Amino acid sequence: MVRRHKILVVVFCALAIVGVAYLLYEPNRPSVTVAPSPTPAARAEPEGTPKAESTPKALPSPKGDESKATPLPLMPLPPGIAPEPPGESAITDDDLDYLAQRHLLIPVSGVVASQLRDNFNEGRSEGRAHFAIDIMAPGGTPVVAVAEGTVLKLFQSDKGGITLYELDPSGRYVYYYAHLMRYEDKIAEGQHLRRGDLIGYVGDTGNAGAGNYHLHFAISKITSPRKWSGGDPINPYPFFVGK
Repeated sequence: MVRRHKILVVVFCALAIVGVAYLLYEPNRPSVTVAPSPTPAARAEPEGTPKAESTPKALPSPKGDESKATPLPLMPLPPGIAPEPPGESAITDDDLDYLAQRHLLIPVSGVVASQLRDNFNEGRSEGRAHFAIDIMAPGGTPVVAVAEGTVLKLFQSDKGGITLYELDPSGRYVYYYAHLMRYEDKIAEGQHLRRGDLIGYVGDTGNAGAGNYHLHFAISKITSPRKWSGGDPINPYPFFVGK
């Protein structure tokens, strides 16, 4: 009986020791970390969208002051022609009277007034107005200056082809010759022209059309002292036919 009791005590102690050892040496279980509650995500921006800056950067200062640029000087106005008020560029009776007094020469050699046609207001491609007259003549016919002036610009363009801009002595009007075959050999920008001086030859350059030889001639009133094209158009036809 006593022996059985001892055996039970030993078994009980052994179980107790095993239990304690299990508690002390049990492998660590992985801990579970509770993530903090997510805050609302910002709206995703498309790739390449620049991020707004809290403080705008100052723009770099431009080099130089263009507002102080000195415009090209205009030549003195002839007697009886008042200066153009700033911001105004409409054609006036004074403009027409002045040009009439210039006795403009038909700029194509051998062409007389009865051969001219007034196509100043005719339409052109891309919804453009003509704002010039076409003087038909065989290719290579001499083109002459309509009046005294200065070669302001020699220029080649898609529409006008080989062109020449002549500045009137008043500094307020430009005579425009386009579709030239070529210039006169010695012509140059800044050259002084007399009425009737040879400046080039009738051609079909630009958008004139192959074989459609003619001179496209226009007069414009300058709208800016620094601009040689795009002024207010004036119909040349009346000055050539005396109307």
